[in-house]
Amino acid sequence: MTITDRSDRADAFALVRTQSRTMPTSMRAIADAVLDEPATAARTSATELAGRAGVSPATVSRFAQHLGFANFAALQRSMTRAVERGIHERADTEIHAGVSVDDDVATVIAKVTEDVRAVMSDTRATLDPHALESAADDISEARRVVLYGVGASGIVARDLHLKLERIGIASSIADDPHNALTLASVLGPEDVLVITSHSGTTTEALEVAALAHENSASVVAITGHATSPLVHHTDHVLLGVAGAESDLRPAAMGSRMSQLAIVDALFIVVAQRTDERSRPLLARSRHAVRTHHRS
Repeated sequence: MTITDRSDRADAFALVRTQSRTMPTSMRAIADAVLDEPATAARTSATELAGRAGVSPATVSRFAQHLGFANFAALQRSMTRAVERGIHERADTEIHAGVSVDDDVATVIAKVTEDVRAVMSDTRATLDPHALESAADDISEARRVVLYGVGASGIVARDLHLKLERIGIASSIADDPHNALTLASVLGPEDVLVITSHSGTTTEALEVAALAHENSASVVAITGHATSPLVHHTDHVLLGVAGAESDLRPAAMGSRMSQLAIVDALFIVVAQRTDERSRPLLARSRHAVRTHHRS
C-alpha cells in the first residue's frame, strides 16, 4: 500500500497528538516542538524544525512519513490548512488527564466523557474519506466479507458483522486465530477481509491479513497507526485514534470508541451504496423483533 497524501485534509495536529506516544524518542521531540507552537511549525522549514527539536532534517522527513504523509512538504500543507481553519489547538486541561484511583464518581464521568469527545473529534480529523469510500465500494460489491479482530478489536469486528448481515451482505466473523486463518485461506479477488487492530502489530492480525492479501482479497484495516506492519498487507487503511490512557483506563477503551465510530460510518456508506436492497431488509429486520419490545 502506498502512503496516502493527506495534505488536502487538516488532520496533521490530530495525528501528531494521537500517535506521538508510540514514536521513538527523536520523533517525540519533533511532536513536542510541533504541538508547543503549532502555528510556527506550519510555516517553518524542515531544517528549522529539526533544529528546534534537536534532531536531523532526515528525522523530520521520517516523522512526516510515520504520520502517513508522503514527505514533510505534505505534512506542512496539512498543518497550514489546520491553522487557517483555526483547528490547530486543543486546550490541555486537567480533565484530559487519565482517570485516577482517587477520583470521585463525578470526576470519573467527566473525564471519560470528555475523553470520548476528544477521541471522536480526532477520529473525524484522521479518518480519510477517500479510503472509507473505497472500502465501502469493495464491501458493497463483495461476494463475501470476513471480519476479524483480537481482544477488544474483536468486539468492533462483531459489531460490523451484525450490521452487514442486516442488509443482506454475506459476512463471517472469525472467533479465533485458527478460524480466521481458515477463512482467509479460501478468500479470493471477489472477497473482502476487514481486520481491526489498533496497534497494527498483533501477530494473529498480521498473519490473517497477509494470507488474505496473498489470495488477492481486498483487505480493509481499521487501525490506529498509519505506518504499522499491518498496512503493508492492506488495500484500505481506516485510521482511528486512542484516548487518554491510565492504569484504570487502558488505551483499548479509547481506541474501541474510535473504531466503533469508523464502523458506523463505513456501514452507513455501504448501506447508501446498496440502498435498493438495504432499505427493505432493514425494515424487515425491525419488523421481525417488534413484538420483543414492550411499550
